[in-house]
Amino acid sequence: MANIELTGVDEILNKLQQIGANVGRLENKALKNAAEPVLEDAKGTNAFNDRSGNLREGLKISNVKKKDGSKYILVGVDKGDNSKIFYDKFLEFGTSKMPARPFLQPAYEKNKNTIQKTIAETLKEGLK
Repeated sequence: MANIELTGVDEILNKLQQIGANVGRLENKALKNAAEPVLEDAKGTNAFNDRSGNLREGLKISNVKKKDGSKYILVGVDKGDNSKIFYDKFLEFGTSKMPARPFLQPAYEKNKNTIQKTIAETLKEGLK
């Protein structure tokens, strides 16, 4: 019977364990990085009149959330926020008395390709 000796296997296994531990953080970082251009465009839009500056100040990137095994992130106004920006949420979708003046969806559409590239680049960098 032949004997086979492998060297460096322990190093490879340790590296794989480190990668596995960091993948979750790397995914979160990629999502946050990809959301930045959407937030910037939403804040820079002229789709609404924000004299007080409250809406632009209230636009945020949420923490990473998980649903059905998929991670996602939200850009916009927090649904539970009942502060001065509460009514500004209706700009995106409108109401029965007010037409919609969307600014988040166009910002997303404009940056769709950038989002994909940013996620891919962040993941590639992190896995090097």
